[in-house]
Amino acid sequence: MRTIHRQIKVEILCEDELSDEEKQILVNAQRARQRAQAPYSHYWVGAALLTETGRWYHGCNVERATYTQTTHAEQNAVDSMIAGEGRGTKIKLFGISGAPAHWILPIHPVKPMLQPFEVDDFCFACGHCLQIIWENCGGDPNVPLLLLTKDRVIARTTIGDAFPMRFGPESLGVDVRER
Repeated sequence: MRTIHRQIKVEILCEDELSDEEKQILVNAQRARQRAQAPYSHYWVGAALLTETGRWYHGCNVERATYTQTTHAEQNAVDSMIAGEGRGTKIKLFGISGAPAHWILPIHPVKPMLQPFEVDDFCFACGHCLQIIWENCGGDPNVPLLLLTKDRVIARTTIGDAFPMRFGPESLGVDVRER
């Protein structure tokens, strides 16, 4: 038997450690979160992304009574990107903010608490959304994902670390830029 190990890296950051684009992605995700329609879970999620062409897109979760037709914030943002720029558009940076509806998260987060964190303390996105994000990263596992938690902690990882065992168009020999 042979065992393969993979290390997952998550960085805990202060706002002053972020680039201007990273700060803006969290502001955009926060603003999108405020537009969430979540009357069942009461958990508001906002997502924002920046494309390699320099355009910004955002989305929020939209719940429906049937549950199965609910739209995730991340999916909403990616679908808006595809509708706006077409297939093959590559994500450069992705940001997520989620918390219970009654929680007011600051647009500009506070410095992180000096406490130990574990990788499992952070949920950058569900598997469904990680798949959608991955399929629009152009095969680049180094696309950064930023998260502002309900505890006002900023975390950063990559799509490759958040979604380590990827399956995408390239697994099927498909180039999504082609018709």
